[in-house]
Amino acid sequence: MRSIDGGILLGIALSILFCSCSRDRLETPYGDAEPLAAYRAAVDPLISEINEVEQSLRAMAVGSTGRATGENLAAACQVLDGRLTAVLVQLDAMDPPRKLRAMHADMRTAVDLRLRACQRIAAGWQIEREASFEAAQSAYLEAEALLSEARVLLVAVGAVLSEVDVALDSVGARSPTA
Repeated sequence: MRSIDGGILLGIALSILFCSCSRDRLETPYGDAEPLAAYRAAVDPLISEINEVEQSLRAMAVGSTGRATGENLAAACQVLDGRLTAVLVQLDAMDPPRKLRAMHADMRTAVDLRLRACQRIAAGWQIEREASFEAAQSAYLEAEALLSEARVLLVAVGAVLSEVDVALDSVGARSPTA
């Protein structure tokens, strides 16, 4: 009878321990606030880098002519390709919270789409140099569609991250944008 009582006491003690530990954790709709805030802090510089690459691409694309050209875009993509690749490597190294895995995958997809768009721009510029702008038009249009798709994904990612920031703020956890 003593072994049964000891087992019951051990079970009660473990239940109390687990219950008291879970009360100390701040929960959000996206999971435990501590790893969520850590993920949010880790991903924030990557979001900034993605945005900076986009701004740099736009600025470099115009060049001295005052308008975007295939030559300028291809040169810009060549310069910025390494930065996007570095972002992909960092995203791949992260383990996002379970409820943010789909959003994380969308962010990665958006960066990959931008890299693919740069490849299409470079191919378009090669075609334009060897043939004509008209011959390169399909590559440029494909690149534009890829960039547009990436922008749509990143807007959705931004919306989710805003919700995460609100959730973290509501439990008193600090988000990187607070």
